[in-house]
Amino acid sequence: MTRFLAPRYFSPEQIGAVERALTELSIGDEEGVRIFIIALEYELAEYEKYASDQEPPEMQTKAPDPELAALSRDLLQALTQIKQLPAESRRWMLERLSTEDMFDRRHDQAYLDAVTTQLARIAEACVCSTSDQHIIAELGEAEKHFIGVVAEAYFECFETAPGKNGGEPFISLLQRVVEISGLDIPLEKSRLEPILSTIG
Repeated sequence: MTRFLAPRYFSPEQIGAVERALTELSIGDEEGVRIFIIALEYELAEYEKYASDQEPPEMQTKAPDPELAALSRDLLQALTQIKQLPAESRRWMLERLSTEDMFDRRHDQAYLDAVTTQLARIAEACVCSTSDQHIIAELGEAEKHFIGVVAEAYFECFETAPGKNGGEPFISLLQRVVEISGLDIPLEKSRLEPILSTIG
């Protein structure tokens, strides 16, 4: 498996969370897990660079009213801006939040990841179909590429096709990784299957 040295995308807490997810899903041995996390950090960093140069995919849904549609757009824009903050600006913001917190709580990268995950959930909740059925956004090219290379890394590290057994446990792992990373990538199974079917 050919990989460049990965940047330190994850905090130690996030690495621990990915390791727990792999353990809970009974995926891989110690060496496979180590190599997979290295590959994952590299691909996440590449995805953020690639995604920042592309327009976000359109939501194929109708909002119940204009106010919620506008709120959803504003939240998605805010998410993009937060993710693109330079490291120094992000550090300053978190330090300011910690200093001014009336309960003396610590605000670190894990806190910021949790906030962005919740903002993404609110943005999704503001948008629904006319039949009140939740419809996931289309995957953009950056998202398709990211899912594909992570699936390839999964196959190479664990010698298991990601699309096997209806995509499990790979899809569950991918969902956990997206949540841990604070990314807003829709993971509808029907849209993952064409990507996974080409690997392995």
